[in-house]
Amino acid sequence: MASHPVSIEIDAWRAWALRLLLALGLLAVLHVTPVWVPVQRLEYDLLSSLTAPVRPDAGVLVVGLDEPSLAALNLAPPLPRRLHAQLVDALSAAGTAALGIDMLFGVPQSAADDAALAQALQGRMPVVLASAEVAVQSSQVAQYRQTVPTVFPDARHGSVALDVDDDGVLRRAPAQDDALWRVLAQSGGRAFTPPPPGALLRYYAPEVPLPYAHYTQALDPVAMLPPGALQGRLVLLGQHTPVDSVDQFATPLRELGGGPQSGVFLHATALINGLAGDWVVPAHPAGPALQATLAMGVVAGLTRRWAGWRAVWISLLLALLALGGGLWAYLTGVWWSTLPTLAGLALHLNVGAADSYWRERRRREQLRNDFARYVPPAVVDALAASGAESALRGERRVLTLLFSDLAGFTSASEHLPPEAVAQALNAYFSRMTRTVHQHGGTLDKFIGDAVMAFWNAPLPDPAHAERALACAQAMQVEMVALRDEWAGTPFGKVQLRIGLHTGEAAVGHLGSHERFTYTAVGDAVNTAARLEGANKVFGTGILLSAATRNALSADSAEHAHLLWLDAVVLAGRSAGIDVYTLCDDPALVAISRALHGHLQAGEWAQALLCCAAWQAHARSLAPQWLAHANQLHSRVQVLANTDSNSDSAAQTPGAVSPFSARALDKS
Repeated sequence: MASHPVSIEIDAWRAWALRLLLALGLLAVLHVTPVWVPVQRLEYDLLSSLTAPVRPDAGVLVVGLDEPSLAALNLAPPLPRRLHAQLVDALSAAGTAALGIDMLFGVPQSAADDAALAQALQGRMPVVLASAEVAVQSSQVAQYRQTVPTVFPDARHGSVALDVDDDGVLRRAPAQDDALWRVLAQSGGRAFTPPPPGALLRYYAPEVPLPYAHYTQALDPVAMLPPGALQGRLVLLGQHTPVDSVDQFATPLRELGGGPQSGVFLHATALINGLAGDWVVPAHPAGPALQATLAMGVVAGLTRRWAGWRAVWISLLLALLALGGGLWAYLTGVWWSTLPTLAGLALHLNVGAADSYWRERRRREQLRNDFARYVPPAVVDALAASGAESALRGERRVLTLLFSDLAGFTSASEHLPPEAVAQALNAYFSRMTRTVHQHGGTLDKFIGDAVMAFWNAPLPDPAHAERALACAQAMQVEMVALRDEWAGTPFGKVQLRIGLHTGEAAVGHLGSHERFTYTAVGDAVNTAARLEGANKVFGTGILLSAATRNALSADSAEHAHLLWLDAVVLAGRSAGIDVYTLCDDPALVAISRALHGHLQAGEWAQALLCCAAWQAHARSLAPQWLAHANQLHSRVQVLANTDSNSDSAAQTPGAVSPFSARALDKS
């Protein structure tokens, strides 16, 4: 039963919409799962690491209180503040524009040390000290933070607070108005770009280190640093002792093997970002979500009728475009996450593949359910593997059709109860069904006590004629066994009559929406049914048409066993056809072939000789064919006498045979 094109198109759009909606729903669920944020952070970290640019020369230098300096001074932190005062004076003398000190001075030292540093802070060079807030435990307040008091309240201060993510990685820029880097830039008279809301730090390639000086070098820059190394620079002083992991922070660069960085370097990175306007701003969340929806809609629209590899290539192309767009956006200062698009495309691909799998599975199950009644399991498996769409829709195909009927069954069944009749029919149909399936045939239907089957559909079978003829012979063998079982009952003498014909027919699922079946219809079907009835005229068990004989392969052994019987006009037809039956007598088969040839050529004398040979052979070896031989002889004799009486000329060889087909009534 064919599907209407409009319904197919509606089904394709419905599948597209459901696939897209399901993929979007799964994406929304994935977005709120605990795995989303870590993966998105990983995306940012990889992007930040792989695209880390060369650090611009923004006039920033870091002075580190590091292990070599502590070893040279033979001191341990905290250092005497008089040394810090000396460093401030030395930097000021070297032309430093401003100094930011990433150290907290919350506890007084000796009066001389504190006074020395206080005096240095009043010098020409602006100095910004660090300030910080610490959490204070309180039973009365859930969350309370207090600013660490400073020994130098009159000095400039800048917050050194850094907003670290819960995975311990610093990604967000210190955006507070009193951030150390911002106060330092203002104090040094440098223009900067404030970080936009939600701004992220742009990290620079670690292969090009930030200008750096050891603490001991900064104490005597004239002797230990190149001339002009500090002139006009913004300097950040902080502790840089990675061994002790003091003031150390993980950064996105860790994804490519980068170690933690000291806080003073992170403040320097923020300062350079601000001076160079190099912040990274996250895109509005709606942007990547809309891009993901659009990408999924595109691939879904282009694969309304699901094609797995096509969907893979389209998804891959869109994913590469999304990655390229995200990379370009990051280089221009916008973090446009491609995770929603990549995850959405992957989900859509998986949903489509799963839907395709289940559709294919349902289709195969439907095929199995539809065809299991007609064809053997091996054919059902082949149909499921090949699709067999044409078989479902219906098509015209050359078939070899078989009709069988039980002669005498109806009259015999009148003497038995319905239960006995049903039991006999079930035994008969079971044997015939098994035989048809064993020979690769399609069992069409049971009609009373008749069986209809055909070959070459739903799967093509080049040997369909051979298989049908072999099946007919096997059915007769099964019938012999059945008669033995029915011996002593009214069914013990029923005979099986089979008709075979090859021709074009319409085959497929035919019927109504409420009920349909896989069947074949057409003139070829009617011809096979009429041939089954014609067995009664010839007294045969198997009767096949010349079309079936001609459909046998040229080297088929069955040609040697086909006895030509006559040319007949079946009921409901106007043209005659040659009919054959199986015969194990090679001499008789040869006689029938010779007779057929002479009749077609109009060679009546030779035909009469063949009829006589048939009669003689039948009298001695095949008496069942004697009556038929006599009937043929009489018809040929009439034709010979007619030609003789009309004194007609000999018929030209190759002309149309004047031998008329024998008309048969509907049987």
